[in-house]
Amino acid sequence: MAAAEQRTWLRVGLGLFVVAFGANIFAPLLPSYRDAAGLSQSQVTFLLAIYVVGLVPSLLIGGPLSDIKGRRALIRPALLVGGVGSIVLACGAAGSFLALSVGRFIAGAAIGLIMAAGAAWLQELSAGPAHIGARRATIALSLGFGGGPLVAGLIAQFLPHPNVLPYLVHLVVLAIIAPLVWRTPGGAAQPDAERRPMFSRSVLSRDFTWSVAAWAPWGFGAVSTSFAILPALVHAHLTWPVAFTGIIVAVTMGTGVAIQPLATRFGSDLVPPAILGLGFVIAGMLLSVAVAWTESPWLVFPAAVLLGAAYGIMMVSGLREVRRIAPPRELGAATAVFYSLTYIGFFAPLTLSYLGPAVGYPTVFVVGALIAAASIVPVLRIVREP
Repeated sequence: MAAAEQRTWLRVGLGLFVVAFGANIFAPLLPSYRDAAGLSQSQVTFLLAIYVVGLVPSLLIGGPLSDIKGRRALIRPALLVGGVGSIVLACGAAGSFLALSVGRFIAGAAIGLIMAAGAAWLQELSAGPAHIGARRATIALSLGFGGGPLVAGLIAQFLPHPNVLPYLVHLVVLAIIAPLVWRTPGGAAQPDAERRPMFSRSVLSRDFTWSVAAWAPWGFGAVSTSFAILPALVHAHLTWPVAFTGIIVAVTMGTGVAIQPLATRFGSDLVPPAILGLGFVIAGMLLSVAVAWTESPWLVFPAAVLLGAAYGIMMVSGLREVRRIAPPRELGAATAVFYSLTYIGFFAPLTLSYLGPAVGYPTVFVVGALIAAASIVPVLRIVREP
């Protein structure tokens, strides 16, 4: 690969990383907002969900708009919006539910603007099999989603101003990386861009519906359950709850990165990767039952590994399937739909925070495992067809 090409995709990857880094800083601070700021478990899980309310519209608009206006035209404002999100969240340090809600909405909008545009651009820049670009995009996002919470959790646990300092760190990292990403060459609109559709009809196909959409919400449903619900179940037995939550996020997302080379091999030689990912969801949900019964912090770690593996496999699988199904001129639009479906999973913790106390968390996790098992059926139907 030419050095210039490598620098280009690395810069795009850094853009994905830094916005994801800031978007997920909030995750390890959940115990701090709950204990120090007096927010309820339902309120903090609502703040996870409202992030999706900002993210999905910006994804559905930004993805196809990047097909028309060019990838760089969406990535540049995403960097600025991500910085604004961190500033607003820092202003909500005292626990202002309104400020935190607005900040989370803005953070969601930032990641929505960059996810589809950046992933599509990385896939366009990556020569070779379709999984190369998909893997690079997922790794860049996962390192940000995992690295931000790890750094934020340690800072918030052991340094002063726990609900402010992590966001200031993100602003410093953003100030360093943004100029590199801003000057990335390429990514301009193509000559026929204005004739490209804002909606990809490929997502209405039977292939997309059954081999992608049917299971996509488990992508972030798995990881959000890992870091938003499981640490809360063992909170009474934790000495350093904020640091513990940050580490769990990092373990979850780090596993998602580490599993991806294996996911590619399984997908080509042994079993469809989406089925493998759903198998990890089932195992993670069943181990979560044990976490709920025993309230053992140590059991959270293997559960996080299983749920993180599910995330990594399904994200790579989904991006690869999108590239296979969608025509190149609609790649950004189709990628946006896929990511939007995965982010529906961020409503899982909010749902669990209401159902868990009512019917018991073990029951909810068992039902989750059964739903994941049922999600395998449509994928098998597509695979078995000639």
